[in-house]
Amino acid sequence: MKRISFCGESFLTTDGAADALLRLVIALPSGHDSELLRLPAVNNDGEEMVVQIIVGPGSELISVPEESTWREPDTLEAVAYLHRRIQTLRTSSELTFSEAPSFMEYEWDTEYLL
Repeated sequence: MKRISFCGESFLTTDGAADALLRLVIALPSGHDSELLRLPAVNNDGEEMVVQIIVGPGSELISVPEESTWREPDTLEAVAYLHRRIQTLRTSSELTFSEAPSFMEYEWDTEYLL
C-alpha cells in the first residue's frame, strides 16, 4: 500500500489508487477547477474508510510505499473512475479547432475578417 500526504494529513490506500490519484493531478490542465474525490483508505486502526480529497492542477501530493498487515480497501471503482477522468482530460486536451475552409460558392470573403 501507499501513504498519500496532502495538506498536513495522510492516509493509506492501495498502490493502484495512489498511482491513479497522482496521474490525475498531473493530467489536470492549468486553469482547471478543483475536483472532489472519494478514495477508499485504511485508518490508523486498520479499518476501511472513505477519504474525501480536493485536488486541482497545483496540488502537491506525496506518495510513499508503506508496509501494512491490514487488509487493502476495495478501490476498484475508485481507480476505474480516476482512469476515466485521466482519459477524458487527455482526450479533451488533444482536441483542436481546425481551420475553416473557404469555398467560393459560399461567398467567403476575407475582406471582413478581423
